[in-house]
Amino acid sequence: MKKLLFIPIALATLIVGTSCGNKASDTSGGESEDSVFMLDGPGSEYVPTAEEMEAAVLAQAQKVYEAVHNAYASEDWQEQSNKLDKQFCSKDWNATVAAVVEKDKDEDFGFFDADYWVMGQDFDEKNLHATDFYVEKLLMDDTPWQAAVTLKLHNFGVIPVRVNFVMEDSEWKVDDLTDLSNDLDWKASMKEYLAE
Repeated sequence: MKKLLFIPIALATLIVGTSCGNKASDTSGGESEDSVFMLDGPGSEYVPTAEEMEAAVLAQAQKVYEAVHNAYASEDWQEQSNKLDKQFCSKDWNATVAAVVEKDKDEDFGFFDADYWVMGQDFDEKNLHATDFYVEKLLMDDTPWQAAVTLKLHNFGVIPVRVNFVMEDSEWKVDDLTDLSNDLDWKASMKEYLAE
């Protein structure tokens, strides 16, 4: 737990230090201006390095799965799951989920027979957690920036998961989840279901 808390704190210190602590020197005697740390992609005032972005997306993935653990340890886990989507997921992901829910409202059996946050129908509320976070891909050449993080989800066993992130509103947002053990790409499956 200490390791998970340290990385987001260290990253926040890096970002705050970059955005607030770096004063540009002005030899003309005028006032100096703060340099700006913006995560809006190419063309922004300060473009972070790939190493900074890897650290940022890893920290975000760890933050997401710490929130997943806390949500599913609570009594109102279904409401908490919806909050996870709103807080951590992209606009496209949320729109896709909303479209599936709308399609299913009059159906006896809907699309969601399992939960994408826990990769199953049931969850181990006491031991649900993720480990072994690794940045598999980082694309910063185009807007929006994209990244993929793989991890091991511990829920009645170990499930390898890929989380695709997209840079949206200067923040890494979950844009897709894939259960690698079953080759289940959740977003692609939802889109196929909506196209039926």
